[in-house]
Amino acid sequence: MMSLGAMEATLGHNSYIDYETLELVSDLEEGGYIEPRTPAYGVAQQALHRGVETLSPKQLFIYNRVVLPAMKRIATKREVDRVLNSWPA
Repeated sequence: MMSLGAMEATLGHNSYIDYETLELVSDLEEGGYIEPRTPAYGVAQQALHRGVETLSPKQLFIYNRVVLPAMKRIATKREVDRVLNSWPA
């Protein structure tokens, strides 16, 4: 499982995008955190495909206020689920 720090580093550097990062952005939409065809969705896609450094100041604001907190919530939920599922039955 990718850590939150690794996820942020991956989004900041477009040289490597792994499956978990792609899945995370998909989960943003499926989980109702970001609606398709909205500025936040476009910003998430751009950050994933071209890197956070390509965002304009307005896009970076949306990324920091909407996208990144949503990604952190999903990553936290995944970590909690992983820990709970690792306990013996």
